[in-house]
Amino acid sequence: MSSVKKRFSKILIAIDGSEQSLDAVDYAIDIAQKDDTELYALYVVSSPTLYHISSEMPEDQIPKEVRKIMQNAKQESQPWFNKISEKIASSTAAAVKENSKIPTIHLKTEVTISPISVVGTIVEYVERKNIDLIVMGTRGRSGFKRLLLGSTTSGVVTYAHCPVLIVK
Repeated sequence: MSSVKKRFSKILIAIDGSEQSLDAVDYAIDIAQKDDTELYALYVVSSPTLYHISSEMPEDQIPKEVRKIMQNAKQESQPWFNKISEKIASSTAAAVKENSKIPTIHLKTEVTISPISVVGTIVEYVERKNIDLIVMGTRGRSGFKRLLLGSTTSGVVTYAHCPVLIVK
């Protein structure tokens, strides 16, 4: 059996504001410190409309019906994204203090509103951005069938084309 040493250059953290998703951030940062890495933080909101909207879109291109949903989602997710930035800064400061290799972690945050499932949105995003690793927390509160993993986590593990690290 050979040992596999994999370099992850693009890591996705699926954020929902739960304690478990924020715990997953610590694991993602630890992995990202090994190499220069792009760290993507994604917050997905299910939409009652048929529009698929990203926070990367200019506001004037977002339909009026969805604009308020996007503003609320951005406002809700901003403290989580700020917390991730703080954790990266703290991790970088610790590396400098220890005189170890200073990691270059590029954080990209995005809010997506989609009419498809959260699972489908995450999997599609991962494929589109060529993500190497997904890191996500799980609450496991979705009934007996999903006793160990939450339904979103279970779906991502099932359909993702790349490794998924589950933090519990």
